[in-house]
Amino acid sequence: MSLPKKLVKNLDIKVVDPNGGPAEWTDQFLEQNKQFLPRDVDIDDLDQGFVEFVNSDLGIVIEGSEVPVYFLTLQRWNEFAKTWKTSDKYKNMKIPFVSVVRRPNPEPGTNPADFKIPVRKEFPYMQIPVWNGSRKGADIYGMPNPVGIDLFYTVRFFSFKMRELNKLTKKVLQTFASAQAYVNIKGHYFPIMLEGIGDESQISELSGKRYYVQSYEMKLMGYLVDTEEFKVTPAISRVFVTTELETKSTTNVTKFIEEDTSNDRTLKVIIQFLPSAPTSIKFSTDNRTNFNTIDTTNIDVYTIYKNGSLVSIPFNVESTDLIVINVVKTDSTKISEITLRGLIIA
Repeated sequence: MSLPKKLVKNLDIKVVDPNGGPAEWTDQFLEQNKQFLPRDVDIDDLDQGFVEFVNSDLGIVIEGSEVPVYFLTLQRWNEFAKTWKTSDKYKNMKIPFVSVVRRPNPEPGTNPADFKIPVRKEFPYMQIPVWNGSRKGADIYGMPNPVGIDLFYTVRFFSFKMRELNKLTKKVLQTFASAQAYVNIKGHYFPIMLEGIGDESQISELSGKRYYVQSYEMKLMGYLVDTEEFKVTPAISRVFVTTELETKSTTNVTKFIEEDTSNDRTLKVIIQFLPSAPTSIKFSTDNRTNFNTIDTTNIDVYTIYKNGSLVSIPFNVESTDLIVINVVKTDSTKISEITLRGLIIA
């Protein structure tokens, strides 16, 4: 039986000597092992990583100077125009420059690495060797699957010259030549999609000249990682601990109860899914039956198939039909139960 889980914020990693004794700490070892642990990622990190991507992968140099990149919210755009940081001594805005604006409404993630798992569970992530002074063993670190999120950005390039506009557009198309680009944020690689290119050029009293505006719509397909959700299961007495297995298999229990009344005959099917037993069961009835109600205990999701086709309450079955029920338990350490009730059709 494993020890109780506890929340871990600071992971105390200790070296285990292969010969059975503790090794001394070294700064080099600590620095290397920091890479073993996933770093947290929030929306601010995704914003910062995207701006760095624009600076590094899409950055261009014009007349010996790098084009500045500014990250703005929709609300701050007017304020930014009034307090322009790159204004000249006459307080005129200096062009060219690049602005990055994110839409304030993120959407559920579509990152292929974001697996949608029902009943968000904790999974083993890694095992760390430890030494308690007399015995060596391992701690098992677990974490739930990350939460996917899509963020949408508009990158605008302001320039007085069309050839400068063409220079950035060329670099954007080269970067997204393989349909998507990637950005490394805290050791996590996220894809960025180019959704479209638009033109917002206009004639304005901006330094008294005509200026061009090219817009690029991009989508960052990210996910969120919260280190507060990490847990550790100490296993001092074992070198490696993953899963405890039982040699004896456990089977589920199915009960069929027929009741006769003055008006009709009813059938009640009670199915109990025991801990460590399969979460799927097959059965058939002796009579033609119309099942019209269902009750569940300790079950989040269930599916019912009749001869391979998905059905829902109410449904009819013949004595030759094969019924398959799959469930997802709320608590896998407890018994789950489904009760089907129906009328026997003469």
